Amino acid sequence: MRGGFSLIGLLLVVAIVGWQAKSMFAPAVSHDPNDRSTIEYWVSHNSDRATMLAWCQRNPQQQDSASCQLATAAQMKLDAEVQSGEPAQSGGQGGGVDQASQGTSDQLNASQDANAVDPGGQ
Repeated sequence: MRGGFSLIGLLLVVAIVGWQAKSMFAPAVSHDPNDRSTIEYWVSHNSDRATMLAWCQRNPQQQDSASCQLATAAQMKLDAEVQSGEPAQSGGQGGGVDQASQGTSDQLNASQDANAVDPGGQ
């Protein structure tokens, strides 16, 4: 009976040490191209970025969410690349999508300004 408990305890300790070692050696950065928690995702997915920016504009109370912040940061990065003359890394559909997204960003900023002036919403 005593030998059975020590074997179970030993297996439990080995499992805990193995789990900790696995998490210690795991990469801290995700390389999944569909990971929405990276700015690279939002830069490379034009339609998702435009949709998220439009949603953020319609829902001002959610503008501090991680997705809104990442989509806005990706749009700002693309806008900076276009202004500096560097090629945009948006999958070859730079011009029209960037202009539409810029319009969405402008609408978002106008909505934020309007909400700051009129906190009642209407």
